[in-house]
Amino acid sequence: MLMSIADNFKKWDSFTSSFITIFLVTVFVCTISIIYNKKIRSHNVDEKMSGFLVLINMFVLTVENIVTSILGKKYKKVTPYAMYLLSYIFLGSVVSLLGFESQTTSFTVTFSMGLVTFVMIYYFGLKYQRWSFCRRYINPIELFSQFTPLLSISFRLFGNLLGGSIILGLLYALLIGFQLSWTTESVNNHWISYYIWNPSEFPDANEAWKLQYKYFWAGLNVFTTPLAPMLHIYFDLFDGLIQSIVFTMLTLSYWAEQIKLDEGSHKADEAVENMWIENNSQNQKQIIQLN
Repeated sequence: MLMSIADNFKKWDSFTSSFITIFLVTVFVCTISIIYNKKIRSHNVDEKMSGFLVLINMFVLTVENIVTSILGKKYKKVTPYAMYLLSYIFLGSVVSLLGFESQTTSFTVTFSMGLVTFVMIYYFGLKYQRWSFCRRYINPIELFSQFTPLLSISFRLFGNLLGGSIILGLLYALLIGFQLSWTTESVNNHWISYYIWNPSEFPDANEAWKLQYKYFWAGLNVFTTPLAPMLHIYFDLFDGLIQSIVFTMLTLSYWAEQIKLDEGSHKADEAVENMWIENNSQNQKQIIQLN
């Protein structure tokens, strides 16, 4: 019986914590979107809007204003993607409060998100600048600098959120192990908490998996209780919100840079053309005067 329970836990452990967070965040975002869609379609203009609709509308309008101010009104349709970026990153940090690992602590996730930004940079560049976009490759150094946005935006998000998780993990490990050392004897000069996190090194391999349940009370820690809430508010909520905004703003800025470069080249061409027309008209006037 106990072995079957242990096998079930091993199967559950085969799913990484990041994968579970991705699933929960995706389900939550989809659920909120479906509920909002149904409520807004059935809402009458004369009726008073519920608090749920007011909050979602405020979020939609805020993100839409940010997108249009950076990319222009033409690309207002990018708003849903920007909304999902903000929600996906921030809610992943909120879910970590339930004991799961934020999906952005996996570089695979942040690299995939950065790859979308990177590909769209080339899309906007080729769409607006066309062949002039490829002129930069004449300089060999530019071949290496092209990957700077991809590495920068993915490592920034990964490093900031992973750093907070590591700090919290080390703090919990230290204080829980310290409390266990008061009431339990050490095994081979190691705290019991060491074998809870490293069960393969416990002398009795069949009993190792039971340690986390036998000493469950260590989680009710007298040291982490006053400290953890403040640290979680900063590392999970505040830092998660800031990083979601930074990632979204950088994504939109990289895209806007390609669009504005094209607009700048058009303005330069128009200025040269106007200058040529003006000089040509002046030359014609001088010829007429001479005649």
